[in-house]
Amino acid sequence: MDAVLNMLREKNPGLKLYSVLDPEFARYGRVLQADTAELAAALTAAEIPAEGNCYRASVPELEAVTLMDMLRRVSFGQMPIQAGYCNGNGFKLNAMEYHKCSEVNFSTTGLVLLLALPEQLDDGKLNSADVVGFYLPAGVLVEIFPLVLHFAPCRITQEGFRCLVVLEKGTNEALDSVDTTAPGEEKLLWMRNKWMTCHPDSPQREKGAFVGICGENLALQI
Repeated sequence: MDAVLNMLREKNPGLKLYSVLDPEFARYGRVLQADTAELAAALTAAEIPAEGNCYRASVPELEAVTLMDMLRRVSFGQMPIQAGYCNGNGFKLNAMEYHKCSEVNFSTTGLVLLLALPEQLDDGKLNSADVVGFYLPAGVLVEIFPLVLHFAPCRITQEGFRCLVVLEKGTNEALDSVDTTAPGEEKLLWMRNKWMTCHPDSPQREKGAFVGICGENLALQI
């Protein structure tokens, strides 16, 4: 067993934790095989903020990496894509979001992805007990399937994390308006191609997002 995963399991006995290399990941996403050396060099140039997380949806240096041509074909059906990053020090669940396209992630530091399945979301409500953690080792490229719930990664060291985020172009751009009282799925629409539900104990609630996560606001211990 990977020493990092073993440590995380010991420190987080109440959270189901696997590696993206384990068969349990197959319901949530898949590992992509590719030469990631150029990608790793470009992502390493992106700084980790001293506090909190920093998300940039589109970074020209990442979008220029040769590997993006393969990702656009294999994971996005030749739709236009954007490549950016989420770097930081986050360690709490706080919220869960989904897109109606895949999301590709890659890390140079290693991190944990907190994921849940679409069928576990009921009219915007989700029990945090259904959330599963997946350790993404440094250097492993993964595709998270459409509709799978996720949010910002969790750090596994005090130095924080770097995480590539590739999505269909335009995802996470601002909406003309947000209506969390709308019927059905529309009440979760927070940004373009981004549906989100949050925990009552989260910064997202303070910003006005739909509150639908019950149970503990999970925090990854390291």
